[in-house]
Amino acid sequence: MKPKNRIKGLLRRKLEDPGYRERFERSYAAFTLEVQILNALEEKGWSYSDLAKALHTRKSNISRDISAGRINRATVFRLAKIGEALGLLFLPLFIPKAREQVVLAGLHRLVAAKAA
Repeated sequence: MKPKNRIKGLLRRKLEDPGYRERFERSYAAFTLEVQILNALEEKGWSYSDLAKALHTRKSNISRDISAGRINRATVFRLAKIGEALGLLFLPLFIPKAREQVVLAGLHRLVAAKAA
């Protein structure tokens, strides 16, 4: 069996555990948020230092807030300021759990259409 398939199978098995699945899903949103920020930095050709200058803070503060595949300590206000500096709108949003898949699928389509 290919290593990639073993890893995918391992994740699938771990996600069968409700506790693991909950932790994974909770952290996945922060991970995708960090990826969006990193992609925006790359599009602008910016480093953490450039972002820090735009936010009138130190690079160490940016590194502390956003690193290691998750949003560590950034506040909603800080995330909004980061988005603003990168030309993005940070839109915190609560949605009903029962409509999660439909709403998220629609949002993903809208964001993908913008990028195209």
